[in-house]
Amino acid sequence: MSNGEPRNGDSAAESERRRVSGVSEPRLETGMTHELEIIFNSTHDGIIAVDTNGRITLFNHSAEELTQCKAEDALGRHIREVIPSTRLPVVLETGVPEIDWKHPLGHTSIITSRMPIIDRQGRIIGAFAIFRDVTRMVELAEEITNLREMRIMWEAIFNSTQDAISVVDEHGVQVSVNPAYTRVTGFPRDGVIGQACTVDIAEGESIHMRVLSTGKPVTGARLKVGPHGKDVIVDAAPIIVKGEVKGSVAVIKDLTEIRRLTNELRRAQQMIRKLEAKYSFDDLIGKQANFVHALDKARVAAASPATVLLYGESGTGKELFAHAIHNASDRSEAKFVRVNCASLSEGVLESELFGYEDGAFTGARKGGHVGLFEEADGGTIFLDEIGLMSLETQAKLLRVLQENEVRRVGGTSNRAINARVIAATNLDLLQAVQQGDFR
Repeated sequence: MSNGEPRNGDSAAESERRRVSGVSEPRLETGMTHELEIIFNSTHDGIIAVDTNGRITLFNHSAEELTQCKAEDALGRHIREVIPSTRLPVVLETGVPEIDWKHPLGHTSIITSRMPIIDRQGRIIGAFAIFRDVTRMVELAEEITNLREMRIMWEAIFNSTQDAISVVDEHGVQVSVNPAYTRVTGFPRDGVIGQACTVDIAEGESIHMRVLSTGKPVTGARLKVGPHGKDVIVDAAPIIVKGEVKGSVAVIKDLTEIRRLTNELRRAQQMIRKLEAKYSFDDLIGKQANFVHALDKARVAAASPATVLLYGESGTGKELFAHAIHNASDRSEAKFVRVNCASLSEGVLESELFGYEDGAFTGARKGGHVGLFEEADGGTIFLDEIGLMSLETQAKLLRVLQENEVRRVGGTSNRAINARVIAATNLDLLQAVQQGDFR
């Protein structure tokens, strides 16, 4: 079929436009031409081709959207009439491709690659450009970066938590476990990934399978896991995607470790609470003038209800003086409660001193907890190493000294108490006050 000859269904005007524009008539079957047209116009990249005279021969739908120019208005026109800043004429002249160039186009920017069209004899018979909106590419890059950062953060949290975590798919196959899982169960990661979720159970029912079958979370389940049958508590929840259960995630807590920590806490509480005042002034023996002077002042203090501060270097017997003052006072028949302020963290010290209400924080004892000031009601509370108490806790202690009442952590009301305070320190409190470290 010769150039310009009318095809079936073509008008004479359309044939003349093709002849003038220099568009070669394709030598393809009609079905193949239709398929190529569909592919050509379905791509998200803009595609423009020109002949040797720089006139547009191809202009797909994406090119229409990006240039805001209809194909019927562009075909046959010189490329610079449609895109004044184009470099396709340069590629036509030099035959040198330009790959991934950033190029302004109207109110946006595009990334474009331009290539010469060369026939079998090596002659340049045209050129074409493939381009896309760089704004969308930047958005996609930002989305990928955000997803990568989220994944890195998620993996860091997943791998650093001290609780064992196990994740299975909708078929109950293990797909992910964290390092703590190996420590708790004794199973290496490679030994469970791809295996059924029952592989690590020594005794009990698979919590994962219960979650997958019911679609509901399970809490506080007791199991034995691993080759040594370690006691654990398991909480599990379904992974729901678009309303469908696609997996289950379980958090496994080592019951043995929980018991150990509970026993340690109980022993610590016993150490700081139930210490009786064993010593009296008869047990304090010394002849040095400063010791005798301190002893006389302590006897005077014992006869009064005043708050007492014992100051001295470590190992000089401050606690013995506290015992003696309590035993010589009118509170000698009541409790003597000792607290080492340096041995407990700030949060623990506050809850131990003032007590807490039920549900005040995660792990709070059901029914709440009586604080040491309440336990010492009617007796004496000895605050050793008070110079190391935080400023925040000092403020709450000041309220106790001024108002003779305490408020439990998480509470809304005050409780009246009548506890005498004896404090001790080896720090220079006047200097600490000047430095802003003590109230």
